[in-house]
Amino acid sequence: MKIPRCKGAIDLMPQDMARFSRIKGAFRSCCAAWGYQEVRTPTIEYLHLFTSAGTLSPEMLSRVYSFLDWDGWSGERVVLRPDGTIPTARLYVESLSDRPVSRLCYIENVFSFEGTGQESRERWQCGVELIGGKEPEGDAELIMLALEVMDRLHITPVNVKLSHIGFYKVLLKELGMGGDEREEHLTRLLSGETSFFSAIREEPEDVQRFLKLLGGLRG
Repeated sequence: MKIPRCKGAIDLMPQDMARFSRIKGAFRSCCAAWGYQEVRTPTIEYLHLFTSAGTLSPEMLSRVYSFLDWDGWSGERVVLRPDGTIPTARLYVESLSDRPVSRLCYIENVFSFEGTGQESRERWQCGVELIGGKEPEGDAELIMLALEVMDRLHITPVNVKLSHIGFYKVLLKELGMGGDEREEHLTRLLSGETSFFSAIREEPEDVQRFLKLLGGLRG
């Protein structure tokens, strides 16, 4: 009797593992050349690590795998990590904060619930974190590293998209929004909702067009 895979799960066959190993090797080689050291964080993290950071949108948080980790008569809610950046930041604060600059990299599986089961609920994330580096030099370093990995893997064409949440924060502040209103709009924006831009009807038409264009940016 055949036992099916869990919904949204995939098996990696020998040919898949060969490709996976090649990708990991290229990534690790490029990271090492730039002075990045590999780390690995636990698959399970406390839920409040992600909610308190405020970097995951409500939509993303609604798709995490969470459950109670029982300890006697009580339990703490934990999650299968949905992202690698925040756990790596926790690792840095706990163990490496004495370093003025840390160059860290990781290859970790991340999990997110996808209702249809048509997409994989487990993905592998190759990530780098430059903590304490100077901007914009640090940003340029990360971009060059990413391009080197793509080149090593012979991936073409490569389209680099850049964005920064600070851009939206400044714009909303310039539009005269208060702190609570700005946070509400930012939360909706991070969730992929852009319809609220058209609700700012008191702005001139050219500003409205700019806001709609801004809502379509990806990066």
